[in-house]
Amino acid sequence: MQIFATFDYSTFLELAITELESHGITSIYAVPLDLRKEEPRLMDSLHRADGFSFMDKGMVLAFMFATVGASKGFVWTWGPVIWGIIGGAVGFTLGVAINGLLYLRTRRRNRTALLKGKRGDVILVVTCEEEQASLASDILWDHRALGLAKTK
Repeated sequence: MQIFATFDYSTFLELAITELESHGITSIYAVPLDLRKEEPRLMDSLHRADGFSFMDKGMVLAFMFATVGASKGFVWTWGPVIWGIIGGAVGFTLGVAINGLLYLRTRRRNRTALLKGKRGDVILVVTCEEEQASLASDILWDHRALGLAKTK
């Protein structure tokens, strides 16, 4: 039976491996995951999206500002159409600028986390007999495993 567990790279992983070995489970394989080395792309494509969009706040603010501009345009000199277009352009620009600032802030925060020595996760593969599986899974959970899966 094989047990797959994910851990943060910490001393709890080393303690779990040591305790498993002390109970006679010696077939242990640890695989560290690499961290992302490249920056994520700014623009999403049709086939790849990361859930971060620059235009969502821009479109919402463009709608709001265009509505206010068009309604006030009935009173102002240039009329509702021109003021609606101006309001939409200002709202879109403001929304894209807000998203750009948020992106720069999160990118700086992620970069400082990498510089502080953030390490990746580790996948631990434990091969044991079926009667040792419950003991091994209890040991892994006790040492702060992030997730666990069993296969036969």
